[in-house]
Amino acid sequence: MSNMQESTVLLKASLHIASYRLFILPIWGNVLRRKRDWMGSPSASMSEGDVECFSEYMELWIHRMRIEGLRLWLSGILRIQVGLVSMENLNHQLSSCGFALHRDLEKNYIFRVMYSGCFVQLEHGNYVIVLNLLKRVSRFGGRTEKFMMKCPAVLAPPNREYIQCDSDFIQVTREIPVDNWNNELDWSLALRGSLVVALEDFSLIQVNVEMHKPNITVQGRRDTILNPVQVFKSEGHFLPLKLVSGHYAYSMEATCPNVNQSSSEDTVLHVYKRRMGLTKRGGYQNETLSVSTVIVEQTDTFTWSETSDFVQLIIPTSHIQQKKHGSMRNSQKRSVLFNVWLLQKVPGHSKAMSNLSKT
Repeated sequence: MSNMQESTVLLKASLHIASYRLFILPIWGNVLRRKRDWMGSPSASMSEGDVECFSEYMELWIHRMRIEGLRLWLSGILRIQVGLVSMENLNHQLSSCGFALHRDLEKNYIFRVMYSGCFVQLEHGNYVIVLNLLKRVSRFGGRTEKFMMKCPAVLAPPNREYIQCDSDFIQVTREIPVDNWNNELDWSLALRGSLVVALEDFSLIQVNVEMHKPNITVQGRRDTILNPVQVFKSEGHFLPLKLVSGHYAYSMEATCPNVNQSSSEDTVLHVYKRRMGLTKRGGYQNETLSVSTVIVEQTDTFTWSETSDFVQLIIPTSHIQQKKHGSMRNSQKRSVLFNVWLLQKVPGHSKAMSNLSKT
């Protein structure tokens, strides 16, 4: 299997000439959950071995007393010296095989395995990897136990996003996700990572929510729910909003252009890099998604660069400009319409597409 996932982001947007020339969008991942599969007969009260299944990877919780077994196993199968002193250096080594290791707040460990990772097999519709971990039973010896990490193979996660911005409002529409057993989830809204309200109480965080299956649409005033963000020398405004349910999170994050860019000869587009779909709520955010190709539908004349969080595109406005009237508030405004495809490689196994529409 490949160690990289190709992700495609389509941005279809129209920018009001009277207001700005900048836009910003995201990237993705999806989550599934499954209890542990043991090879052997563990104690029913033991939580070690619990596996959480996401669309692109699975995670195993490992007690700190068992981590030596994982260290030895990794050293053996990868033929490298695995040390736990520097997690950053270790994860740099593990990333080439689609693995990652993190400490939790109690100094236990979370072992992440990409479905496209080394030694992962697709068996009977499930991604499977078996870990042979040494468990020390005395000062003089131990025994090897087998842990099976197994998660169902699923179809591509929700892979489209529509973002509309004008000078006053932002609107984001996405498909409502389900878990890997196609169960609907009870969602809440989380703004800025800490303010959480039930979906029906959306007015408490000054947003409007409409659900027309299969989609959910969130809308709010720019000056109340967006945060300023600096990318290189240009500024945008970022929506730090997610849907959350239990251990799951689902990004509704997006970025709108700076309204002061009203007469620029160039359109500056920022793409916020992230995994789409269901992800682990409060998960570790230290991975880097790298871009391979950027395609603009209307023109080949553009430049692009990236930071750890964003891709920036600079496109001559005259190459993409179209006249369009109307906005999401029914006002008559002339706007710039453009379409952008972003092809991105990230650790994973499937293609994902996000469509962004801006008026």
